[in-house]
Amino acid sequence: MNPLALLSGAGILCGALWLGGCASMVDSRFEQIIGAELPRVVGPAARYEVNVAGGRVNGEIADLKQVRALSERVARERSPVLDRVEVTMADVVVNRAEKRLLSLRAADANVRVLPSDIAAFLDAKPGLDNVTVALQPPYEMTVETQFAVAGLALPRFARSKVRGRLVVSGGTLIMEVADLRIAGYPTGTIPAIVLETLINPIVDLSALPAPSRVTSVQVTPDAVLLTASGTQTSIAFERGAR
Repeated sequence: MNPLALLSGAGILCGALWLGGCASMVDSRFEQIIGAELPRVVGPAARYEVNVAGGRVNGEIADLKQVRALSERVARERSPVLDRVEVTMADVVVNRAEKRLLSLRAADANVRVLPSDIAAFLDAKPGLDNVTVALQPPYEMTVETQFAVAGLALPRFARSKVRGRLVVSGGTLIMEVADLRIAGYPTGTIPAIVLETLINPIVDLSALPAPSRVTSVQVTPDAVLLTASGTQTSIAFERGAR
């Protein structure tokens, strides 16, 4: 074999490996940056995992072809704990100096919420007490609770049972009450309206850093599954240590 050809081939191989290593280092660096920011902008979680693919740096601007973030047990204000959140963002442009997302082409999210977490969230709301939640596929949920009507608390033994359909409304998940019974007896419209007001919204994704529109909801016996999508042109992350 021609020694010059051998050296040339080796040089090309080494160059390719070096470039691949640089790309991997860039992706890894942005995984660390994004992972460090997520607890502040999304909320504390038991675990965050970030994967970046196709990262390119041009001065203060970085282009990320794809960003995938997985989080478990996300705690947010005015929301039940989100058991699992998977977000995929495409064609992301970031200002590295300002830690600001300039644009993205698309963002899709899959969210899982457990009935026990919905119950804990509702139980913490004023006017609701001793809440239990059961799910009925494909779209319904039943809530049992003791609540106050027009400021008057019902007797402790008079538990209320409300059944309704889970529907999406913009960036939120709400429950449309179909049937309300107190101590086993059907009630009128006003108590149902009061309870519906106390319960909703159940999940609100509109306040996320990239405001999302809930596009679908599916109810299984064990969880509520949401899909959401959105685009965003300017998000200022809270400044922190770099």
